[in-house]
Amino acid sequence: MSGARAPRPKRGFTLIEVLIASLVMTIIMCGVLTTMIQSRRLTEGSIVQNSANTILQGYIEQIKALDFNSATLSPATAPNPPVVGTSVYVATEIGSGVSDKLYLSAGSPPSSMPAIGTTPSGAVDNAKSIPLKVPAVNPNDTLSLNIWLWINAMSDPTNHITDTKSVTMIYTYTFLDGGRSKTIRGSVRTIRSVVPTH
Repeated sequence: MSGARAPRPKRGFTLIEVLIASLVMTIIMCGVLTTMIQSRRLTEGSIVQNSANTILQGYIEQIKALDFNSATLSPATAPNPPVVGTSVYVATEIGSGVSDKLYLSAGSPPSSMPAIGTTPSGAVDNAKSIPLKVPAVNPNDTLSLNIWLWINAMSDPTNHITDTKSVTMIYTYTFLDGGRSKTIRGSVRTIRSVVPTH
């Protein structure tokens, strides 16, 4: 076997090749991990927002379902001390059958959304703490809502509007968004006529 070549020894990865491969894998894994964390953060924020919207819409629907005369009107001015005794009854938790009060704010609702941290004249706080998980293990498992509610008569004889009430609910809630506290303020508005509009 004079013409046969000797087999070449197998060559392994060099240290530089191993370092470059490790760096590429680290960059890829950091990207995947960042995407997963962002996705979880968005999902948790979505759950809180949807829960708040469901609860508020449930309150609005219960007020719309009241007998027209049972939907008490907001008092004209805020009494001193600022505790408004006028209230409407709603379920504490949707479908629980447990009655709770939402106290009415005085006067009319603001024409534009008040800035976070400001309270309109005559507004009465309705602080609600609603568990998102049972049992609530950490503070993020409980939704803390603050609601201001106005029910006002709407009448405009020139446009033939009678026996109609406007319902305005301004709400605020705070939740942790990626370790930072985020506050949301919004409003829900509807009209209740003497003929129910469910």
